[in-house]
Amino acid sequence: MERTENTVRNVAFSMLSEGMLAVLKFVSRFVFVHILGKEYLGLDGLFTDILTVLSLAELGFSVSITYSLYRPVAEGDTELIKSLIRLYRRVYQIVGVTVLAVGASLTPFLDFFVKKMPEDISHIPLIYLLNVLNTGVSYFFVYKSTLLFVYQKKYIDTMIRAGVTLLVNAVQIVVLVVSGDYLYYLYILVIGTLLQNVAVAVKTDRLYPYLREKEVRPLPGEIRQDIRRNVSAMVLNRVGAAVVFSTDNILISKFVGIVTAGLYSNYVMIRGFLNLMINALFNALTPALGNLIAMNREEGGSKAFRQLNFFGAWLFGWMSICLLWLYDPFITLWLGEGYLLPRPVVLLIVINFYLNSMRIPVAKTRSVMGLFWDERYKSILEAILNLVVSVILAKRWGVAGILTGTLISSVALPFWIEPRGLYRYGLKQPCSVYFLRYLMQLLVTVSAGALTGLLCRLTGEGVWGFLGKGMVCLVIPNGVYLGVYVRTEEFQELCKLGKKLLSWR
Repeated sequence: MERTENTVRNVAFSMLSEGMLAVLKFVSRFVFVHILGKEYLGLDGLFTDILTVLSLAELGFSVSITYSLYRPVAEGDTELIKSLIRLYRRVYQIVGVTVLAVGASLTPFLDFFVKKMPEDISHIPLIYLLNVLNTGVSYFFVYKSTLLFVYQKKYIDTMIRAGVTLLVNAVQIVVLVVSGDYLYYLYILVIGTLLQNVAVAVKTDRLYPYLREKEVRPLPGEIRQDIRRNVSAMVLNRVGAAVVFSTDNILISKFVGIVTAGLYSNYVMIRGFLNLMINALFNALTPALGNLIAMNREEGGSKAFRQLNFFGAWLFGWMSICLLWLYDPFITLWLGEGYLLPRPVVLLIVINFYLNSMRIPVAKTRSVMGLFWDERYKSILEAILNLVVSVILAKRWGVAGILTGTLISSVALPFWIEPRGLYRYGLKQPCSVYFLRYLMQLLVTVSAGALTGLLCRLTGEGVWGFLGKGMVCLVIPNGVYLGVYVRTEEFQELCKLGKKLLSWR
């Protein structure tokens, strides 16, 4: 019962906090754009992507340590937990220093990443260094939040981070309105990041006082070897993921221009809000999945994955339809028509969102099963293919070419390699059933999206038109999904699980 209660709390607090933060972030971006302009927006997106690539210094330790913690947490082995956390702390201290050092060393070379550096923005090196500092300091405390995650108390971390972020964003908005100075905006961001990480660390120590004990046993050799093996595989996954998912703004800045990168960052921000909601939801469910698989690997994993994948297909399909038909109307109301990208580019953004989201159930299940090694080269090949094709097509089609490169690399490799690995090495079943379900789910989503688009054209423009489109996007896709899936075993199982989660006291 405690597992059910913690799962419900994690989901509820995550959804509520991310929703509240999203509203404030959209307000903050509105103020940001109208006070600072498109060039600052592009610069902000560029530096974010550069620092995401620098996160490669993490080398996949987070996923590997999290996997290693599931069993000792389930068994109450506090001595092993202490040993793992000590290793985690030492690694992340090195990571934080590395990010700060390497990030700072790139300062003289910032012009390389931009087609033409904005002349109206002063203190660009200092702006970049403040972004580096904000990223680097977060690594010194992150290991404490991982323990909350494994204990299924992610809601505590969520509450702390939401409270600090709400305060920080509110202060940033006031500072921008009063001073119009981007540097003050960044100073507040760094202070907020440090404050929220310290608060999480202190709370974790109070919940689990054994973490403060000085006597810690050396980590057993077989576990250390297992972590080393998993990290070796995750390094390649991390490199591939960083190149595929975190270089779009860099390439757009380099081959198209910083202003276009700023326009693209608005679409990324909206997509990023959905990704935050998705990650919050699936992160809340992952510890329960990990505990289930730790006790009953193949049978528990197969049933859990089937439900998780069905739920994901419904959720991601609906979100993709909403993005396709609400992206442009929302940005027009929010920032104005001058911030829109061409329609083919929007379609490519949505397709990439759907394909990458559909990888999440597979990735989460592989992660909790510890399946890191056998597909270690896939991510490197994906990254190389993505970078080469994106650069070639960027010179021909601009932003559309870069996004097409991402699409091609996703379909060519991870689309079939990742589920095949899960079914072969984890679930011990043929993966043909996965691809048949994927095809059926895709056809249903395309049909629902086409019908939704036809009805959206009848709603008009402006605020009332947007609200009408929103209502169509809420009712039509979910109505189609319900009509198609209502009699399926997966839907019935999901309904039973939902009732169980909602009935806890």
